[in-house]
Amino acid sequence: MARILHVLPLLAAGWAGAQTVSVSGTVQSARTGSPIAGASVALDKLSIAGTTDSAGRFTLLGSTSAISPALRRRPESAGALAFHQEIDGPLAIRIVEPDGRVLRTLQDGILAAGWWSVAPPPLPAGLHLCVFEGAQGTWSQPFLGSLEAAPRAGALQPVFRALAASVDTLRVRKAGYRTALVPLTRDQQAGLVVALDDSLDATLDSATFVPDTSWPCYMPDGIPPPARGDVAFTVVFQIGAIHDVGVTQFGHRIQYDLKGGSVKGTRIDATVQSGSLDYELTLSNGGVEDEQIAILMVGTTPILMRNAGIAPSGAGAVRMVLDFEAPNSSSYTWLNTGKYAALRVVDTVAKTITLQVREISNATLPSTRVAFPVPSAVHPTWNCRTLSGSQGTTVFTESVSLASSVSIGASKRGSRNIIPITGGTTSGKVVGKILSGGADYQLGGLDARYTIQTDDGEFIVIRNCGPSQLVPLFEARAAGPYSFLDEMKYLSSSPSVSGSGVSITFYEKK
Repeated sequence: MARILHVLPLLAAGWAGAQTVSVSGTVQSARTGSPIAGASVALDKLSIAGTTDSAGRFTLLGSTSAISPALRRRPESAGALAFHQEIDGPLAIRIVEPDGRVLRTLQDGILAAGWWSVAPPPLPAGLHLCVFEGAQGTWSQPFLGSLEAAPRAGALQPVFRALAASVDTLRVRKAGYRTALVPLTRDQQAGLVVALDDSLDATLDSATFVPDTSWPCYMPDGIPPPARGDVAFTVVFQIGAIHDVGVTQFGHRIQYDLKGGSVKGTRIDATVQSGSLDYELTLSNGGVEDEQIAILMVGTTPILMRNAGIAPSGAGAVRMVLDFEAPNSSSYTWLNTGKYAALRVVDTVAKTITLQVREISNATLPSTRVAFPVPSAVHPTWNCRTLSGSQGTTVFTESVSLASSVSIGASKRGSRNIIPITGGTTSGKVVGKILSGGADYQLGGLDARYTIQTDDGEFIVIRNCGPSQLVPLFEARAAGPYSFLDEMKYLSSSPSVSGSGVSITFYEKK
């Protein structure tokens, strides 16, 4: 039988009433059976997350009252993936390699409404994607293939019998291991044992990573293994808080608030300012994207550091590319012209994120190239979004508190001025507080990055910028009460100065 990962089906109706959620267990190595400390453990639909202790143990507590009634799921039938076709209409189902190559087409035509299941056919061993394209949108589910035949290989079968409700999915992640997705059939489960696989693809360590065009990471032609470069310096971020935003329209988003840190090497000795951020995104195909934004201080000299990187599914740590904007008048302009890469190592027990940075200007790109495909057209882009239209109905207003500005001055991209965000409040359809962290990273116009924590415990990541008209990009939990913000249909007012901060209003586009 083909080995199937814990893939999830589409949305199903049929749940009422709030229940207490209590999920506990241990996380261990699939190879050795030893406990894994510092693994991230989270529920997809609830804003509940934690980390394993030194014995690999975890406990998650909450209530199902935060789950929309329409978002309960059915588990896959044995060896197959169950899904729901809402109306009669076209549906294509294809087996696709991570690089985008189509291996098999299982369905391409009109399919009647109802519950169906599909089993992957015999396939070469390794990671594959089952991609669905229809009137409901496009989505994909990863699975591991084998050469053995799967039951009802490639055949569509209607699901007539009742299936136990899958109330949520437990997501367990740890750097150096494959992510585990565990469907939960009850709200209260104890004694779970989650085994993480560390049999990563060793060939990836020596390959060139090729970013998607929407996420170039400063090196669109490819990122070489950092070990091919020369040791330059070490960056250590201190983690202040970890916010599990949940599964958004882009993937599973986690934000690390960075309360400080250091950059040390033979040519630099800097501190990382509190309020810096690390944005981690796990895509539906198992790949990971990461972005870090930090202000460094070398004495009285400020430097902007914005790093970005990727890790294809099966790779260990994210391969980061570092980018700096140091003042042209400083003695650190060598950072502006160098090429730097590192592996991102997250330690949630020590509460650090470490980058052992290499200078890779003279590093050659390995001939083995691994593409980083984006599984959906819905994906964050590197540049600010653009949207035409005028301001319509008011959605919510925010009052943002700001610290004194940090002027980089003239640098390689122009004159950069940074205004750190220290807090604030929101009112309207979104009521909550603005977390301290992030900033308006001005370069000829507003480019703000920050996060709202709502009064009901949700997190909303915001990027608000634009070359002319300000267009906000919201990232909220897709199964949460603020998922309406995930649609690209909102515009922002310009900031209005108020005391030591600014007021901004968001509108529906008309």
